[in-house]
Amino acid sequence: GIASVAAPIFPLVLFIAFAIATILPWGKRGTFWLIISLTVGAPFCEVTFRDGFVGDILTSSVRPMQDLAFTLFYITSGLQGWWSQSYDLDAAATPVEHSWLLHTGVLPACMVSPLWWRFLQNLRQAYEHKQRWPYLGNAFKYFVAAEIAMFGVFDPAKKQHIAWLTSFVLATLYQVWWDVFMDWDLFTIHPRRKKLMLRPTLYYPLWVYYVILVVNFCLRFCWTLSFLPVQYLHETGILKNNFEDGDWTAFIGPFLASAEIVRRTLWGLIRLEAEAIKVKQDTQQRSVASMSSDLASSEIEMKTMKVQVGNHETMMESSTTDSVALIPMKIRNDLSDSDELHILGELCLWATAFTSLGILAAAHRQTM
Repeated sequence: GIASVAAPIFPLVLFIAFAIATILPWGKRGTFWLIISLTVGAPFCEVTFRDGFVGDILTSSVRPMQDLAFTLFYITSGLQGWWSQSYDLDAAATPVEHSWLLHTGVLPACMVSPLWWRFLQNLRQAYEHKQRWPYLGNAFKYFVAAEIAMFGVFDPAKKQHIAWLTSFVLATLYQVWWDVFMDWDLFTIHPRRKKLMLRPTLYYPLWVYYVILVVNFCLRFCWTLSFLPVQYLHETGILKNNFEDGDWTAFIGPFLASAEIVRRTLWGLIRLEAEAIKVKQDTQQRSVASMSSDLASSEIEMKTMKVQVGNHETMMESSTTDSVALIPMKIRNDLSDSDELHILGELCLWATAFTSLGILAAAHRQTM
């Protein structure tokens, strides 16, 4: 009847309409895809705050990307069965469930690609700014997350091993630390009291930050788990659950995807605030520098400037001392004295380590 025809056709029509809406009208969608291409094109494109922010959002879109890939395979399988008249749409899921290409190639690629793009963005920033920190520290965050996820996907039994569990916990704690102290710049150390305190400029009520801190800490553990597909194709050709409890498996996928959307939204709220404060401070510093330059035309103003500069240098010396104490490796952080070949060689080693461990995980896979 009509219901048997409409049931498979209606989802297909919706999917096609969605696909068209992501492209047309191109005048509006073109900018979106251009920004995505700049993120995917790392490390060949200059990385701005916008590009890094988009890259971080893509790392939270792994689960929707995997669902989209599964949908594409399902629709292709259904159309193939309809065209060859070998099976109907109700049986289209069977070839998809046993597809080696989907479970061993496409789904892991959806998992690792956003991490790889963000990793390369940080390598590009290290090259542009000739600084190891904080860019390589941030790259290390995505490097570890990718390796943990890949070993969890290609060798699911590893998820019960103490080494994998320890790495998972330590990597998550590092990610939480990076969120709070690097991305958000939420806490600073008082120069005199040597005490940890919230940064002086806060745009939201105090309780908002503490709520986001707790939520981000809890949901960060879901971030790495969101990379793991709900099911994997065992080497025997049987589709198995990535999580032991079959009933829980039905809820874990939607829960992880929803939880990560909430976490990333809250994360972005404070991240944008921190960037706005940074831009405002940079603008004020440039304004002060411009005013100081104008005052240099008068001898009296020059004397006044010298006094101000002298006081400023005294403060800077104290600040530099504190900074060196906090980052003892600051001297080794600078790459400006290194030649291009040395810098590129070091960054290539990072990229080689990323890909080599991924290949190692795939080579020892316990999946089909």
